Amino acid sequence: MNQEKRIKQKFDRYIYDSTLKHMLLIISLGVLFLLYYMYSDLKIRNSIQAFYARFIPIIIGVPLFIFHLISKDRFKHFKVVLYHLFLTSGVVMMYIISLIHLNTNALAPSVTGIILLIFIISLEIKTKTLNTIFIYFLPLLLFSLSLIFYFKPTSEEFTVMADIYPIIFAGFAINRIQYNLRYKLFKSNYLLDIEKQKSEELYKETLLINADLQRKTDEILAHKEEIVEKNEKLQESNATKDKFFAIISHDLLGPFNILMGFSDLLKDSFGKEELEEQKKYVNYIHQHITKTHKLLENLLRWARSQKNSLEFKLEKENLYLFAEEIIELIKQAANKKSIEISNHINQDISVYADKNMLATILRNLISNAIKFTPTSGMVSLHANFLNHDPEKKWVEISVKDTGVGLKPEIKEKLFNTSKNITTKGTENEEGSGLGLILCKEFIEKHGGNIRIESEPEKGSSFIFTLPATYPANFYRNNNLI
Repeated sequence: MNQEKRIKQKFDRYIYDSTLKHMLLIISLGVLFLLYYMYSDLKIRNSIQAFYARFIPIIIGVPLFIFHLISKDRFKHFKVVLYHLFLTSGVVMMYIISLIHLNTNALAPSVTGIILLIFIISLEIKTKTLNTIFIYFLPLLLFSLSLIFYFKPTSEEFTVMADIYPIIFAGFAINRIQYNLRYKLFKSNYLLDIEKQKSEELYKETLLINADLQRKTDEILAHKEEIVEKNEKLQESNATKDKFFAIISHDLLGPFNILMGFSDLLKDSFGKEELEEQKKYVNYIHQHITKTHKLLENLLRWARSQKNSLEFKLEKENLYLFAEEIIELIKQAANKKSIEISNHINQDISVYADKNMLATILRNLISNAIKFTPTSGMVSLHANFLNHDPEKKWVEISVKDTGVGLKPEIKEKLFNTSKNITTKGTENEEGSGLGLILCKEFIEKHGGNIRIESEPEKGSSFIFTLPATYPANFYRNNNLI
């Protein structure tokens, strides 16, 4: 059963109760008035026909009165039907009296009585539209047919009775409007009561649950904050320590072993081997010294960043020119793999950044792109103001490559110090994984963020943001003063 049907059923019960509530009083008053007019018809107007006509509602009203007293709260629907029949009989009675007084001076008062009775029942009838049409218009139809085919009133008499017709329609309209308004009000109150009841029950349940949760939360929070804080510090410390020792034990000791090996070969073969063979040894030594120097530089910067001992000074830098300087420094590594590096940054874009940190960020990201881009690939730099930044306070910078791309599980671990992610490049280039972690820390120190867009075999884009305007309270917010 849908809600609308359920509301209508409850409304019907409400109408029955409302109708029966004052039914005895109205029937009593109606019968008293009828007895008075019956006496008047018999003794004053000498109209025995009118006297008997008034018996029609009494025949229905008196038994209904007695039946209601006996049955009390039972047979509600049946009693409501009889009550509406009682009201209808009153209208029929007035129509009959009007016909009786058709050719007398009492016609006008009889018509006035019909009009008054119509307005009274307009306020009292509480039933559906079809039943109301029956109450209003069936007696009127019979009355009209009697006038036309049997009594045939004069034009003056018809003029007097003509007032009944608009009043009937007006009374019907008033009754329907009242009934619909009563239903809408009942529906609104009913729905409001349901929601109120639900809200009260939910509120009581919520209070009980909240009280229990609050009690348990207070007990847990007393110990949780201290445990969480110590645990986070311990995890950070362990991750930093593990990363540090991993780099020293593998990425730093490894190159030194290679350097020692090639230097021994060079020492033992000096003057004995061909010059080209010795040049090859020197070239290997140079490559590993360069890579080790870069690793040491990153390692020292990272270690200093963990202690917050790095000098941090924001300056306005032309991003295009700054990127050109970094590209020039690492162009040789790109040339060895025939990789083209293109700078598409608008020459008018500037950022506020620490120049040493910005150099580290760009150098690491471009070197990383070269490392994972195959021969004859491309690396490009782009920069634009953020689309959702109407005041142009932030610049979004991207380093894109046409390399091997990243798997989703690798992407999620790249910036995590607790995960030792190192992957060889397209020509077996090695790295420590420290560069990207350092980039993330430096970018966040500027208030920006970094993200990766990449798919396997479709290249990668490392995208980060830097401030384009000098933030007034930047140093205070970053605990630098």
